[in-house]
Amino acid sequence: MAIFGTMMVLVAIFDAAWGLTTAAIGTHLQAVAEQLADNKIGMALGGFIHSLTLGVFSLSGVETGAHARDLLETLPRPAYLSEVGWTRFVFSMIGMVFGVLLVARVRGAMVCCLIWAVTILIWTTWVTIRIWAVATNAIGDPMQGEGLPMFVVEMLLHFLWPAALATRMTIAIWRHEARAWR
Repeated sequence: MAIFGTMMVLVAIFDAAWGLTTAAIGTHLQAVAEQLADNKIGMALGGFIHSLTLGVFSLSGVETGAHARDLLETLPRPAYLSEVGWTRFVFSMIGMVFGVLLVARVRGAMVCCLIWAVTILIWTTWVTIRIWAVATNAIGDPMQGEGLPMFVVEMLLHFLWPAALATRMTIAIWRHEARAWR
């Protein structure tokens, strides 16, 4: 259990950084989306003047705003990125605590880790289903080799690791229960 606990702490540190990065990106994109919403009338007026003058006059920032709006449409909504990032961070911190408990051989830590791993698998599946179309548009289709390193890291970190942990915890719990019945 000490090996799995140590691995759990190391993976949790990496995933916490990933979650904080996702949350920070979501927060910044949310600020951009709010600025675009605040300047919607000015952008519409600038676009109208640009098209009315057949492109001769262009107001500063209108084209940049249009490109920013187009970019935001290809990404998940910024609040969603922040929610996923902070949720991932919280799950990582909980995983880190459970990893330390495994290393310390605290009674009941295996059951907590099993529940945590199953919860992570369910949550990751739900998030992946919701974001799959956006991820394949932004990163590329992994079936065609596009963005493959990113998808491999995602699969290892968020699917295979919790599945391996849940399997190992289930086996350990069954062995422990079998010994208790002897």
